[in-house]
Amino acid sequence: MHNEQPKILFAYSPELDSDFLKDLYGEDLQQAEMVFESSVQQLRNELVLAGARFHDGDTAGLKKVVHKMKPLFGYIGLNEIIPEFAAFEEVCMKATHISEAEKGFNDITTITEQAIQKIEKEIRRLKQFNTQYL
Repeated sequence: MHNEQPKILFAYSPELDSDFLKDLYGEDLQQAEMVFESSVQQLRNELVLAGARFHDGDTAGLKKVVHKMKPLFGYIGLNEIIPEFAAFEEVCMKATHISEAEKGFNDITTITEQAIQKIEKEIRRLKQFNTQYL
């Protein structure tokens, strides 16, 4: 007779792509926590930079920042956001004036802020789980 501890599994929040995250991190939830934290920090920094590029009227610079932000959503399981950022990159490429990118800029700002809030909640859950079970 075995006295093995039952394996306690962490369940990612439903708004995240759980299957993708399980494939990406496996059972290394400490790694997931670290990547989530660094991704949120980088999203915050890039969002500030995107705002500066937008306010300077620099559509090419704004496109570069948005391009750098895009893969971060994958690392945190918000893959459905990536196409929206790709579409905004196209807007930036075609824009002849920054005003043409204003609605898209406001949209990606809101999307990013909401993503940061979701991931901060997930980081708290991961920290609690990692502290309690690992």
